[in-house]
Amino acid sequence: MNPFLTIRQASATYPVFVGRELLDRVGALVRTRGRVFVITSEQLRVRFGERVAKSFAAADIITIAEGEAHKSLSTANDVVTALLERGAKRDSLAVVVGGGMIGDTAGFAASIFLRGIDLVHVPTTLLAQVDSSIGGKLAVNHEKGKNLIGSFYPPRAVISDTSVLSTLPRREFLSGIFEALKGGVIGDVALFELLEHGGEIDVDDVVRRAIRVKAEIVSADEKESDVRRLLNYGHTIAHGIEAALHYEGLTHGEAVAWGMIGANAIAVRRGILAPSISARINDAIRAWQPSPLPPLDAREILAATEHDKKNTGTQRVMVLPREIGVCDVVSDVAEDEIAFGIAAALADGRPAA
Repeated sequence: MNPFLTIRQASATYPVFVGRELLDRVGALVRTRGRVFVITSEQLRVRFGERVAKSFAAADIITIAEGEAHKSLSTANDVVTALLERGAKRDSLAVVVGGGMIGDTAGFAASIFLRGIDLVHVPTTLLAQVDSSIGGKLAVNHEKGKNLIGSFYPPRAVISDTSVLSTLPRREFLSGIFEALKGGVIGDVALFELLEHGGEIDVDDVVRRAIRVKAEIVSADEKESDVRRLLNYGHTIAHGIEAALHYEGLTHGEAVAWGMIGANAIAVRRGILAPSISARINDAIRAWQPSPLPPLDAREILAATEHDKKNTGTQRVMVLPREIGVCDVVSDVAEDEIAFGIAAALADGRPAA
């Protein structure tokens, strides 16, 4: 099987496979030298992990707990300990099966184990297939913010089986939709239009288009020094919301949805985004009905944005849209502007009366 595309980053080149019924073919798509360790969640082991393990001649399975609360150094350390106890060596292969939290946490563990072993991502959520599995960025959370401890570590391959997406709970599916919408706003008008009105969509087409957007960006800027920061559209306020919620009660994609609405409000206030275009983007987000925001303290969200990874020195950096398909990385965003965006997101995200 030929890859859907090949990503060429500064430090590595790797294939991305996209198709249906690929879980049982992972072993055939990836050449191995040493032992194989399939790392997945306790819940996904029976559904997906064991199928992937059986695709290799022999593979050990390591499981970790799901949920943002477990996206931590402690969990990564547990993976490293399990690899050590089971005799993993420098030529071992880590095959990570799961969504973004599993991919980030287990992938980060693989990147630091013996200074890094080969890694293959098998993303099983829409969010992971369109976003987190692509680009080689791995991280775990810190109590002061999301994804503050991490590494850039490209995989040997990404294998996305789109047939597994039909099993996703609705909110998990929508989490990926909002990230795909983000991709449309930053770089693909046609992708945005596919998703603009909700309803039935060609999921395979959405996955492929979203991957192309991200692949083009990460190939141009592997380590987020320039254009890769565009991928953080909506994430400044989203990460603040997630931190204020202690990473509970809202999916990452839902937080990004409200974060995009907040960023749009700032862009309109600055005069770089027409109110009509902002309304069009916001309507597209609402068409997919993100979960309402629970009661939140705007000051707590604002405080969390101070730890945003994009910030440099005293400057606050945000991604703001100019039109659908074109966004800017803005490095002089004032605190009161972010507060304005947070207020707009909170106002829009209130439950209907």
